[in-house]
Amino acid sequence: MDMDASAYIAEQIPLLRRLHEQLALPATALADDTARIDAAVRAAIVSVVRGREDEVAVWEARIADGKRALAGLARAVGEKGRSVVNANRQDSEPSSALPAQHERLVEQTAELEVVYNERLAQIEELRSQLEKLSILLGSPYEPPAPLTPIPGLAVPARKPRQSMAAALPPPVNLAPTITKRASGRRTSAFHAPAPEPEPPKLESWFDVGEDVQTTLVAALEKALEERDVRLRTLETTFIDLIWYRAELDLPTLEHLPPELRPPESEEEQPGIYHRYDTYLDHVIELNPVKAGSFEDEEQSIDGMEEVEPEVGLINWADALLQLWMDEKEARDERIQALYERIEPLWDRLKVEQEYIHSFTERNVGSGLESITAYEEELDRMLEKRKASLSTFIINVRKEIAELQNALLLSEDEKGQFGAFINDEYSEELLEEHEEEAARLRAQLETSGVHLARVKEWLAIKADEEELERSAADPNRFKKRGTAMLQEERMRKRVEKRKPKIEADLLASLPAWEEEHGRPFLARGQRVVDIIEDAIAAKEAAREAKKRAKLGLGPTVPPRARATPAAGNRSQPVSGTTTRSATGSSARGVSSMSMRNTMRHVDETPTASAARRFGAPAGSRANALVPRQQERADVFKTPGKTPGRTPRKSFKPRRSIAGGLLAGRFALSEADEDDDIF
Repeated sequence: MDMDASAYIAEQIPLLRRLHEQLALPATALADDTARIDAAVRAAIVSVVRGREDEVAVWEARIADGKRALAGLARAVGEKGRSVVNANRQDSEPSSALPAQHERLVEQTAELEVVYNERLAQIEELRSQLEKLSILLGSPYEPPAPLTPIPGLAVPARKPRQSMAAALPPPVNLAPTITKRASGRRTSAFHAPAPEPEPPKLESWFDVGEDVQTTLVAALEKALEERDVRLRTLETTFIDLIWYRAELDLPTLEHLPPELRPPESEEEQPGIYHRYDTYLDHVIELNPVKAGSFEDEEQSIDGMEEVEPEVGLINWADALLQLWMDEKEARDERIQALYERIEPLWDRLKVEQEYIHSFTERNVGSGLESITAYEEELDRMLEKRKASLSTFIINVRKEIAELQNALLLSEDEKGQFGAFINDEYSEELLEEHEEEAARLRAQLETSGVHLARVKEWLAIKADEEELERSAADPNRFKKRGTAMLQEERMRKRVEKRKPKIEADLLASLPAWEEEHGRPFLARGQRVVDIIEDAIAAKEAAREAKKRAKLGLGPTVPPRARATPAAGNRSQPVSGTTTRSATGSSARGVSSMSMRNTMRHVDETPTASAARRFGAPAGSRANALVPRQQERADVFKTPGKTPGRTPRKSFKPRRSIAGGLLAGRFALSEADEDDDIF
């Protein structure tokens, strides 16, 4: 059984005394040996204590390093790390064993390391996607900024380094030499000093906090949304390209003429347009379409799964679409011009509507074959015209008469066309008649809408006069109830409609006259003057009636208004109210070819007609084709997408005059109102 040190020393002192006696040592020798034993015991105790102190210092250093490492990792992780650090501060017990404190730090650090690694992997994935999207989308979608480093310490090991003072070395020198270290701690020959703790390895964490991840997620969502918008835009462009290719009956992209494809000199990379051609050819092949069979319903198309909305691809597709749109517009204008020459020939030759409908349906679209078909049809109609010259002139005269009546020409104006009564039929006479018909068509194009309002005003004016005659009839109270009810309805209509129409005409006709440089006439008189005179006459009648009730004499009648001479539809409008008559002829208006004078009212006007009717010169001429939104900034994501014009195959449309002659619609007639003027 082990005994304590004092008992052991007490047991060994008698033995030491006997040894001294055997050696005949002086009495002082025993005292010296006893002092040496006492010094050795003290040195051994000091060595053990100092060793344990060094071991505690190592543990404390490791704990301090672990806390610093945990703090750096916590800052990198963000809110989760801060919660762990706060929990560690609240749960820490200064009196707990150092190894337990260290173990807790290691566990907390390991827990945060898992969070850090997972968060870092997620953030790196987000950054990778953003980098790819930044390359795809271009400016302003820039690559993500580098992660912010947060200085920290290496994660502490599970156990600290073993202390060098864990075991006592054997004594080297029995002399009790006691020294002091620079640190102020004593050491002895029995204890080798424990080495200083190795400096902790520095590490740099990256900021992977929740705010960093949230920012990246928001940026990624915005970029993905923009990608989806561009992809839908590209898909819409491809749908339009499919439709335009079918409408124009174009060959494959490889065999397209150079003027119908973007020049290769604009390539950002050599050969990139060839890759774009492959994309579009693949999509067109998967979505076969014939002219006239692909209408405006929104739909998705096959083949877009592997297509990414690259900036270059979108620009190329837009440029290609613009070329095809311009080509279609030019072809449509060509077809329309041919149709406008054929249409009066069909009417004058009494071609069956069934044949006309069948012809236009067979030649729907804007392909070169359709243009050729219209050219051949025009040649055929011209040949038939030559074969029946007299019949043709008679039919043109019927058309001229109908146009003159529709334009409310006076008899003097009608008589200005002297060739109308020429019975010597010739090609020159036919040409003169066609020029006159074209001129009248042009007038109807520019004044048809106003003429309808004028005729409505004439009809209402006639109703008003009928009501005045009825009011002056002494037998009016003998009428039946139905007649009186109809008369009351007529009175309400006159009171409601007449002021509105007058206000509309007085506001719109001066602008029309200013635009065309001539007065707007009906039966040879200026309509504005007629309306103003009618209003003035009504006011004068009302004033006279009032003066008569008061017993006053009549006022001086207003001076008669001079009006342009009959047939003077080309006279400029002056700023005065009086009009001096001139002898200018209605033929003063230069004749215009049919190609430039006819407009379509069933659907959409052509480019020239659109400009005549006030449409912006830069607007798309034929609204029957898809209208692409202006892409000053093609990648701007608008809140609303601009409306697209319905997608519809092109077919030429009748003009106002053609529709009138065919009986498809008619302006309100007022043939019985000639006496109003």
